[in-house]
Amino acid sequence: MILHKMHPLVQKLANDSIMGNFYNRSTVLYYKHRYFKQALDYAIASEAFNEKINNLYNLNSARIDIGNIYYHTKYYDKAVAYFTQAKDYYQSGKGYNHIQWYISCLYSLGKTYLEQDDTAALQSVIKESEKALPRLKPRDRQFETAYLNYLKGGLAFLQKELPAARQFLETALPEIKQNGDFTNEHVVYLYLGKILWEQNNKYEAVTYFNKIDSLFNEKKFLNYELRETYDYLAAYYKEIGQTALQLQAVENLNLLNQQFEKEQKSITDRLHNELETKKIETERSQLQKKLNSNKRTYTLWLVVAGVVLLLLTVYSYRKNRDQKKLKQKFNELLDTATEEKHQQKNDVLGTEALQEPTVEVPRQPEESAAEITTQTEAAPQKNNISSQQVNEQRLFRALEKFEQEKGFLKLIKAEDGSLRALKIEDLVEQLATNRTTLSHFLNTHKGGFTTYIVKLRIKQMTIDLRANKELRKKSVQELSELYGFASLRSFNIQFKEQTGLTPSYFVKELELRMAEEKAGLEAENKIKKE
Repeated sequence: MILHKMHPLVQKLANDSIMGNFYNRSTVLYYKHRYFKQALDYAIASEAFNEKINNLYNLNSARIDIGNIYYHTKYYDKAVAYFTQAKDYYQSGKGYNHIQWYISCLYSLGKTYLEQDDTAALQSVIKESEKALPRLKPRDRQFETAYLNYLKGGLAFLQKELPAARQFLETALPEIKQNGDFTNEHVVYLYLGKILWEQNNKYEAVTYFNKIDSLFNEKKFLNYELRETYDYLAAYYKEIGQTALQLQAVENLNLLNQQFEKEQKSITDRLHNELETKKIETERSQLQKKLNSNKRTYTLWLVVAGVVLLLLTVYSYRKNRDQKKLKQKFNELLDTATEEKHQQKNDVLGTEALQEPTVEVPRQPEESAAEITTQTEAAPQKNNISSQQVNEQRLFRALEKFEQEKGFLKLIKAEDGSLRALKIEDLVEQLATNRTTLSHFLNTHKGGFTTYIVKLRIKQMTIDLRANKELRKKSVQELSELYGFASLRSFNIQFKEQTGLTPSYFVKELELRMAEEKAGLEAENKIKKE
């Protein structure tokens, strides 16, 4: 509703940046919430606007949005046309962002060809992707390789090469899950289930199909490519004589069909010719405006100028207000970072103060985490408290030590010798507990493993940026890699969610603040010398 009410005001502003940003944000918001008709309207408007101002980068970004809408409403040929247009543009660019978008377009084409069962086109896209991936930075290459393996797994499945398909998909799955991409995660589950079904291992196949059913029960929607899950479930329950479960699968399939019909109802009748009509209307409107502009009188120009001046005043006021809010958030974050830095120093000093005096005695082996657990869990007999409470206290202390030692920043050596970011399995091993216990504990007290680690990394980053001048010279991409984030996009989103600021804004303001403090100290020292 807010975006809808803002539209007339934004249209009156003579600011291309604001207008383009409004169209793009509106498209993404409506698309994310599956309002495909409204998303299409804004995507079309964005395409026309960026074409008018000759912003080719954003123009092709809008074409990707249009292609995605066509994909989700099963107009695959039109989706291919728009993905191809965008791919050709980004392929010709020289910047790193162009390379990333180029590879993203290849993936979009690949998933569309997979839905069309077009093995020849899918093979061509996979080969082109393999040639392009070496141009990426290592972390981005690892990320995109997972999605390429997903496409390879789909191709192998279409070619009936089931063992190879399973290997590709299982290789892709961990990175896709780490990225929080639950849609493609469950598409992988669907293919793994279909592979097992084809191999007549139906019982194990159903475990994957049930994962998708659980997602539907949680989210109340699924993408169309996951629909066939319920065909398999209904067939399986019919085969084993589970009528109630068969009925549930059929009812869920019916609910899905209703969802798809509802999503398509508002745009199916006009989606195939919407773009052509919009372009004709846009061109006609532009010509009409050009003719009318020649007939405007001096008085009308004064009125328009007055309105524009008023709008600019309102815009300037709101912009200043927003800048004040950002400044306030920055100051709060900086104060928090300073307090955390002092707290960390106090923690170190406190730890040193509690240490026993050094004496010359034979050194005993340190107690293992398991021994500590055994000793701690004996406490209920003395203190009359539950073992769960004792275990929670132990985990609180263990995590406090983990935070003091900055274990959330340490890289883990994989079996192949490469380094990777911390996973919950690593923390389970370090704390000598099990995944179920730790996961429940983190969900209850820390908001979950991912949220917990992200908050620690961002908090530590703000502390380090405050203290380290050289660190502030690094790019946002370098900071995201240094502090263990999956991708630049993920880093920007999570930093904004946690702080209300973008990383680039925080670093820029911090650099200005440090320069001001330095100038103030120099002036103060100069006065003292005089």
